[in-house]
Amino acid sequence: MIKQDFISKYIQELAKTLAKILSLELGNADDGFLIIFNQMLQSYYKIDDNHLNILLEENQERDQFLLSDELKKKNLLTFMKAIRVYLNQENKEKAKASYSVLKRIECINTGIFQFPTEEDTLIANERKVIEEKMNNI
Repeated sequence: MIKQDFISKYIQELAKTLAKILSLELGNADDGFLIIFNQMLQSYYKIDDNHLNILLEENQERDQFLLSDELKKKNLLTFMKAIRVYLNQENKEKAKASYSVLKRIECINTGIFQFPTEEDTLIANERKVIEEKMNNI
């Protein structure tokens, strides 16, 4: 029970961090995004953005944050944003790694029906942009 409470608290903190990351505008804030993105990766996944492929491996400790139902939409948006930042910086390798992580998050079916929200529309629109950009590299 204590472990579950601890994990819940950790998920709440990660949600706040992801919200902060998503609030940054693309362009001038790209470096700031990468700083906070790397801090998030180090704090919750014990990696940096040079090792994003590790998130493709099953790992119960990491997956409880990466694949959490509560964080799925925010994780999707965060990795979409990472792809765009890496492409803006012409870092195709990290963009591809982030894209692979995005695909892994997307393939997890929560099994919970939710009515579409504004966030779902944002994800769908961003997904189109990401697909177009990834097809061009």
